[in-house]
Amino acid sequence: MRCSICGKEIIGDEHNAMPATAGISCESCNSNVVIPIRIYQLGINQKEGLFLSPDFKAKIIKPQNEKFNLDELQSEVNGYTEYYPTNNKKYKIIVNEEGLLMRLPLNKLASHLFGIHAVGNVLIIPNKLLE
Repeated sequence: MRCSICGKEIIGDEHNAMPATAGISCESCNSNVVIPIRIYQLGINQKEGLFLSPDFKAKIIKPQNEKFNLDELQSEVNGYTEYYPTNNKKYKIIVNEEGLLMRLPLNKLASHLFGIHAVGNVLIIPNKLLE
């Protein structure tokens, strides 16, 4: 069997890949992608953001102070930031403004989770954590 997230052959235990994908995941993707997404979606702590990379990594990120500043966001997306258009009133999706010009890879994880066509690193940040 192949991991539905990274596509590699699964050696060892299989894991439910929801909500990242509808399928199974390998141990690495379960630890690095599925579990952080599940924890974030629980919404227990509204003082955190979610980082999604094109190489199928997900992690929970916290601001240095009470809110994320511009330098922190630019550091995470590796460049200038822009809000990805969305109707969601709870959070903002933040991407690299020049991602397409830089030919950054498609972020398939963000595409699957949020139905967006984003490239490079993607941040999901609650509105109340933005300056």
